[in-house]
Amino acid sequence: MSDLTPAQVDEFVAATFPAAYAEMMRCEEIGDGFAVARWTYDPTQLRPGEYISGPRLFGLADLAFWFATFTVNGLEAMAVTSEMSIRFLRPAQHGDLLARAELESITRRRIVGSVRLWIDGSPDRLVAVAQGTYARP
Repeated sequence: MSDLTPAQVDEFVAATFPAAYAEMMRCEEIGDGFAVARWTYDPTQLRPGEYISGPRLFGLADLAFWFATFTVNGLEAMAVTSEMSIRFLRPAQHGDLLARAELESITRRRIVGSVRLWIDGSPDRLVAVAQGTYARP
């Protein structure tokens, strides 16, 4: 399924999970066993102190992971999160948020992976890391 394009993923998400699409979360890149998701910076969606909220970081991490499962399952809406945890490393501020999910283990019933999050332009300054499991349909 590595021949999927970000445009195909975005079209699928707009149809199956319109809330994520409406919140300006998009697929930036997708390839064998990985995907990158982007949340476009919107100052009206920030917490006090101009911080990107924890729920936004968690949501983008989960979405990037879902995108990465498409490289194994195809465009499958019913691959679902069965477990996910996140560690916040530093405040996320002043730019688009990116999340890169990488698949680490794929079995018949589940997919395990990790996600790194950063502000655009600073991939070496992670704002959070997450790991989780998706149940395969």
